[in-house]
Amino acid sequence: MKTILRNMALCAFSFCSIATYAQQDRNVVFHMSDKTTKTVSLAGVDSLTFEKAVRTPLNLDLEIHSTYVKMIMTCSDPNMHYYVSYLEKEVFDAEYPTDEALVADDKQWMEDMAKSYGMSVSEMISSFTYTGNFDEYQANLLPGHEYVVWMHGMDEQANSTTPVTKIAFRAKDVERIANTVTLTAEKTAEGIKVTASPDDKTKNYTLGFFPTSMMRDEMTGMPQGTRDYMQTGISSSLYDYLANNEMPLFFENNAFKGDANITYTNPSRNTEYYIVAAYLDDEAAICSDISQITVNRDGSLSDVTMVKAPAKFLGKTVRRHAK
Repeated sequence: MKTILRNMALCAFSFCSIATYAQQDRNVVFHMSDKTTKTVSLAGVDSLTFEKAVRTPLNLDLEIHSTYVKMIMTCSDPNMHYYVSYLEKEVFDAEYPTDEALVADDKQWMEDMAKSYGMSVSEMISSFTYTGNFDEYQANLLPGHEYVVWMHGMDEQANSTTPVTKIAFRAKDVERIANTVTLTAEKTAEGIKVTASPDDKTKNYTLGFFPTSMMRDEMTGMPQGTRDYMQTGISSSLYDYLANNEMPLFFENNAFKGDANITYTNPSRNTEYYIVAAYLDDEAAICSDISQITVNRDGSLSDVTMVKAPAKFLGKTVRRHAK
């Protein structure tokens, strides 16, 4: 009993002394579970209040890659539906200053989607939310860009039933290589004949042809540079291969190795096109400079130019719900 009273007295002494310590510019050192420490100055601190942690049955872990993220979601309540989505961090911070604004927008999105599909909200919840433990992939990512993934429980009317779990992360940067794919092009009766000659015949590369007017974000209409436009198209094709653990098949179906000859037929008149080629790494990220030929509006062809990797990744993605 004396020991208990003594410990209580020591605790009381410690709390009463906080203000005194603060006046002396003392610091408090937190010893974290990962063996690191965090030091916080007590200068100006009047008192400390310990709040009880709010528990949630939801947990979210991420395996982060350059073009996609694997989300490992666990829920201890088998009857709970929960919603998961993501957004580029810069846009998330601007649009959602509070969790209340976030969950209100998620509810509105569910209601709008239910109406557009001719479904009830409860049917929409059943179709577009998760239950139990689930591993899911989110592709469409651009290397080096920052995103926020969030999740929270939802009832049948799309009301939030748990606190919001949020994780901010940065997609991995790409390890650049010095290799290049040489492009040549010529006009023929059939169209534009393109030859691609990689300097490493063992590496995967992408080869494409598109009108420059398409280089805009499909949701916002904002212009995109060559690299982001190409990468968006590649990343958006990854989901099925990731979900089925078939990434080698992605490269078999969507990439080239060795020399390639292809003819792009029937280009439209008065339309500018780019012919592009670049190497891909194992995560289907563009990892080299981009070789680019411009097909001008009059049908003439430019010399090959090289699109260098930017010093800093710029641009925004748009909201794409994970399910």
